[in-house]
Amino acid sequence: MTWFSSRSSRKSRHQKRRGVLTLEWVLLFTVIVIGIIGGLGAVRNATNAELLDLADAIEALNIVPEPVDP
Repeated sequence: MTWFSSRSSRKSRHQKRRGVLTLEWVLLFTVIVIGIIGGLGAVRNATNAELLDLADAIEALNIVPEPVDP
C-alpha cells in the first residue's frame, strides 16, 4: 500500500506544480497584454499629436492671394 500511496502523492505534487506553472503563465500573459494595450494607447496619442502638428503646418502654408485692384 505504501508504494501506491507514494505514487499518488507524487502525482498529486506534479499536478499541483503544473497548476502553479499554469497560473504563472496566465499572470505573465495578462501583464504582457496590459502592457501592449497601454503601449498602443501611447502610440495612438503620439501619432494623433504628430498628425495635428502636420495639419497645422499645412494650414500655415495655405496662402490666400490678395485681390488685384482693377
